[in-house]
Amino acid sequence: MRNLAVVLLGFFLLALLSPLLYELGVARYVPDLVLCMTIYLGLTSSFGRGLGVALLLGLLKDGFSLGSPVGMYMEIGAIAYLVSFRLSRRLVLRGPVGAMLVSFVFSLGASIVELVLSLVFVRDFGDGESGPGLILVSMIPQALMTAPFGIIVFWLMDRLDALTTRKTDSVFL
Repeated sequence: MRNLAVVLLGFFLLALLSPLLYELGVARYVPDLVLCMTIYLGLTSSFGRGLGVALLLGLLKDGFSLGSPVGMYMEIGAIAYLVSFRLSRRLVLRGPVGAMLVSFVFSLGASIVELVLSLVFVRDFGDGESGPGLILVSMIPQALMTAPFGIIVFWLMDRLDALTTRKTDSVFL
């Protein structure tokens, strides 16, 4: 039940943000809400189910992202999930400041992974206006946009956990 609710929330957030931000012309600086959801899953889920949901969320993001190779965001989501899952065993994350900080750092890391994967797998990536310079220029602004939304997504996911499971602890305690 929880996993289905997380996937539906991810679809809703992507469907809400994609057309709105392209219409406003700020699509490159869109907050990465799926990445925030993936981080939360890594911090709070069991390994197998969380990884499956993270891959599904990445696939949804691949579907909403035109012009990127299919599977790129699935791989970025899987890497982010694995790192956050390992991090959750060593670090206790509580409060909105922690959510914001981890969202900022993971957004920078996801941009670097996207750059490396694009350089390796996209044949004409260095040509034209969609080259490495665009990712490098938008890396920090996108991370700065993702950080405050990390708090909102963590709060939404925490409320969703409270509704779908009998969870008593919270990320925001």
